[in-house]
Amino acid sequence: MANPVITIEHVDVSAAERTILHDVTCTIEAGELVTLIGPNGAGKSTLIEVVLGLRHDYTGTVTIAPTERIQYLPQITLNDHTALPMSVSEYLKIGTTPLYASLREKFDYVAALEHVGVSPALLSQRWDSLSGGERQRVAIARALLSKPTMLILDEPLAAIDFHSRDGLYELLRHLQQAHNMTVLLVSHDIDSVLPISDRLLCLNQTLHTDCHPSQYHKERSSAPLVHHQCS
Repeated sequence: MANPVITIEHVDVSAAERTILHDVTCTIEAGELVTLIGPNGAGKSTLIEVVLGLRHDYTGTVTIAPTERIQYLPQITLNDHTALPMSVSEYLKIGTTPLYASLREKFDYVAALEHVGVSPALLSQRWDSLSGGERQRVAIARALLSKPTMLILDEPLAAIDFHSRDGLYELLRHLQQAHNMTVLLVSHDIDSVLPISDRLLCLNQTLHTDCHPSQYHKERSSAPLVHHQCS
């Protein structure tokens, strides 16, 4: 039985007489690992901002199940010169609300890092000295402290070397399957996300495709011009 946690209906966004999103309609089901794909400028980040309530200049409707607790992980880069010189421990302790802070005061940070495959020895290490893969895992550990039911990750592979990707895939699948967590990935790298996705949403201003990865291969072969819009 369908159990949507996010329902997006006929969403349009325009700015300066330019269409950013047009008539986007889709759902995210509980427990799915869904990947939102599309080229740069396709409107992926705009759609996520609408879902997170960070953008209100749209028409259409977005409905989020009242029981959902969403954590958003923005794209991590290795060349962020604005990053504060904090330790991993200090990064994990950053809180935004009294409830979030109180939850984390009781949380075992060592266990949090071990859960995502990071050595607790890194707690005293500077955040900006970590590799891309380590930063992404620590960011996931921090997000998990608030006990979310859904993770939204923006380009989680952007700062990760090729050899570290499989491990991150396994971690995201573990969170989805072992913890019954809904995961939404945002990516422009189609081939990298196909192996771990339950469903693909192919966006380029409008939604071109909503399908299972195996079906995507068939549709891309039969309608290459359409899928060129998402590559």
